[in-house]
Amino acid sequence: MKYLPPTIAPQDVLATIGLISDTHMPQRWAELPPVLSQIFANVEMIFHAGDVGELWVLDELSQIAPVIAVHGNDEPEEAPRELPYQQIVTIAGQRLLLWHSHYPNRVDELHARRSGSLREGLLRNIARAKSAGARLVHFGHWHLPLVFEHDGIVAVNAGAIASGNPYQQQTIQTVALLFVLQDGRFHITHVNLAEPERPYTPQTDIEATFEQNFVVYGRSILAPDLAFLPKLDLSAIYRTDRGAFLDVWLPLAHRVWAGEKAQVTLDDFLWALETADMKDATRQKLNKLFEEM
Repeated sequence: MKYLPPTIAPQDVLATIGLISDTHMPQRWAELPPVLSQIFANVEMIFHAGDVGELWVLDELSQIAPVIAVHGNDEPEEAPRELPYQQIVTIAGQRLLLWHSHYPNRVDELHARRSGSLREGLLRNIARAKSAGARLVHFGHWHLPLVFEHDGIVAVNAGAIASGNPYQQQTIQTVALLFVLQDGRFHITHVNLAEPERPYTPQTDIEATFEQNFVVYGRSILAPDLAFLPKLDLSAIYRTDRGAFLDVWLPLAHRVWAGEKAQVTLDDFLWALETADMKDATRQKLNKLFEEM
């Protein structure tokens, strides 16, 4: 029990649960990190808090322990079709709430992002758990590891494996272990996948904004000459050839995520665009967008 502090005896643990979120596989991360088998070796169950990606992710996790999962807001079609929005699990007489924490309505989601307040979002999680009679809520969506307690309810985010969007990299990948204790308390230990031999102390500042916390856990993979890319309006292309842009972009991004390159440059993208197998009309639209920037 190397992830337990010395103040907690192993015999005081009723259940150990692995917590994971935001795997986004294989779009933004190719495969489950092998180190998860080591970190989750002694868990009885794994909770996945959404943005799973393709459902084979859950099949592979289930080789370690049984998995309970919910869907997120950035998923292929099969995930929201097959997975619930939220799930209650009861262990040792205590309810635990699992959800991604996004708003089902995209307009509401975008409106909520304007404030940038972590505390506001955490209180929403606490309220959601309270309405379900749960004493703990495990949520995803933020890509920020943290533990927050309010009104006797614990909110925990395990962090993320993959990035929050195709233009970023999750520089610190984390999961967590939830220990349900005999006395009714919970102990949560986060683990940095790059340093799995010891617990990780989250650096998330709940009084700071999401943008301020991003510099700790993520970075842009765009070279300066591609900094304009997130501002491009790709809606016309998505309407006629939805997957075309990502078909060009993702192989470049995966080279950065795999550590083969530090950034994606404009020359990288233009070369990939020129050699990509796509409709000529789509290529022309993309070239036109780039010429206008």
